Amino acid sequence: MKAVIVLPYLKSRGGASRYGWELAGFMASKGDNITVTSIISDNTVYKSNESFSVVDLADESFLPQTIKYWLNFSKIRKNLKSLIFKINPDVIIFINWPTSMWVDNYNDIPIVFSPLDIQILYSDTYTKNLKSSVSCVWKFIRFFVRKYEKNNWKHFDSIIASSKFTAKHIYDIYKIKSEVIYLGANNIFFKNNLTGKSNAILCLGDIKARHALFLIETAYRLSKKRNDFEIWIAGDKDAHGKELKELARKLGISKIIKFYGKVSDEKLASLYSSALVFTHLVKDAPFGMQVTEAMASGTPVISWKPGGPEESITHNETGFLISQFNHDELIKHIESFLDDPKLSLEMGKKAKLRAEKYFQSSDIYNQVRNFMLNTIEKKHSNIK
Repeated sequence: MKAVIVLPYLKSRGGASRYGWELAGFMASKGDNITVTSIISDNTVYKSNESFSVVDLADESFLPQTIKYWLNFSKIRKNLKSLIFKINPDVIIFINWPTSMWVDNYNDIPIVFSPLDIQILYSDTYTKNLKSSVSCVWKFIRFFVRKYEKNNWKHFDSIIASSKFTAKHIYDIYKIKSEVIYLGANNIFFKNNLTGKSNAILCLGDIKARHALFLIETAYRLSKKRNDFEIWIAGDKDAHGKELKELARKLGISKIIKFYGKVSDEKLASLYSSALVFTHLVKDAPFGMQVTEAMASGTPVISWKPGGPEESITHNETGFLISQFNHDELIKHIESFLDDPKLSLEMGKKAKLRAEKYFQSSDIYNQVRNFMLNTIEKKHSNIK
């Protein structure tokens, strides 16, 4: 099978980029001819891989958050179309927004879309965390972007949703049914088998979803009662690190918070497995690859509901599902682990077993590959 995988960009270790990169590697290992393309790639983050090709569509000045992108994104569509006609693949898979803005008619080549997260267009969670000037501009253009993007869905032959939660949102907005294929954890996260845990509460990601800020605020409240814990914050970007560090300083809790910034997968696996508990505090999370990675590492997860994590976490067995923005409820469950460290090990073992059964990346990517093959078959049978 010859396939093109279209990603927003390959500059960070975010969920969509990792998903697409690992999918490419898996498909190449099966003998498929794979080309990965995005606006811009960073070979210091994603090392060159001889098993598949990587093609940039533009340069860093065209990243989606820049004005230049919105004024000239038609150039990206044109470059992508030229690349696809040059390769003439059997199938194309577009992964996440804003790639849905770039899709076009490619002369009956089957197209799969995997929107891991549609919150940027249809939730205020993203907008609230932009600078006020940028937020006003985005709110204005979002109306037109939604109409344009929604019309583009006519080009997709099939849709993959990362959870039933996301599938419902897709149907509510686009009136299109999708196939649910969960996100998995890479093998590196299954390897660690620690017999002990630290007293650290781990949080990942930048400030966009506000979860790091919320955890710091919770830590401040908890520090009024006890001082036998640490907060570990690691993330792909350190763009908002100053804001987080300043908040910790103002609250007087800098000594109990460690900022790791960008970390390798090996270091991330170590952080997951040695943490007492992993917190995934994302409003209306579509699924959460980080949740399955923590579970694979043998660490229980505390996550907000509603959202995709309700489908990966078994409440009271592999972690806890709590109400959004509830400091008291989060503190209650963090303290349950601090008071009884064995609870973390027991729940962590159950989490690991669940991840092994349902969320191994090789099984997930095999499902995606088979789905792409089925899309090709259906498309060709319809043409005949």
